[in-house]
Amino acid sequence: MAGWWKGILKDIREKTADMDREQKLAYIGTYYWYHILFGVVGLLLVVLLIRHLFFGEPPKEFTFIMVNQAIDFQRDERLLQDFSAVSGIEEKRMTVDSNYVFSYVGKEIEGANESSYDKFFFRLGGGELDGAIIPESFYRYCMELEYEFADLGAMLTSEQEAAYQDQLLWQGGVCNGIYVEDAPLMGYLDQEAEDPVLLVFFQKEQPKEADRAFLAFALGKG
Repeated sequence: MAGWWKGILKDIREKTADMDREQKLAYIGTYYWYHILFGVVGLLLVVLLIRHLFFGEPPKEFTFIMVNQAIDFQRDERLLQDFSAVSGIEEKRMTVDSNYVFSYVGKEIEGANESSYDKFFFRLGGGELDGAIIPESFYRYCMELEYEFADLGAMLTSEQEAAYQDQLLWQGGVCNGIYVEDAPLMGYLDQEAEDPVLLVFFQKEQPKEADRAFLAFALGKG
């Protein structure tokens, strides 16, 4: 790159040797604008690469989303702050996002943003999501698509399991979720009478400490 620019500058000096300043600028603008553009773009790419490699954000410890809740970024921020305060996890290391309002088979949502449907399954498939609030109808839809959820049985304390035994959702011997209507987390949520909401987790291999911490925060018992 440096050699290329030296060649360009040498060529400009030779061809504009007898020109005044305005003529030189006009000549460069006419015949070398694309060289300048190429150089600027190349420099920006180098800067972005360095920023990504050395100054990028650390990976998130916990990513939590809410499906078909009202999109309320202030509420999301309040939930994030409250969980951070009790868990000790820095706010910048977590994400709470309600921008997931979409329709699916059996559920039509007025004003839905269907791109968030694709975003949900893309992030789920990429292992980016840790936990979520989802309507029961969407849980059934995911089961029809043969998606799997983390086993809450491996995360609940005996006290939590006893306190919420009637709200646990079991499927094939696995606790796939918990209805949160009577849990403290419900203070941040809304639900339809015919479509109660569930707290679910997605990291099946080994639940993270942040997952356990959020479960305790959500239930407020045990």
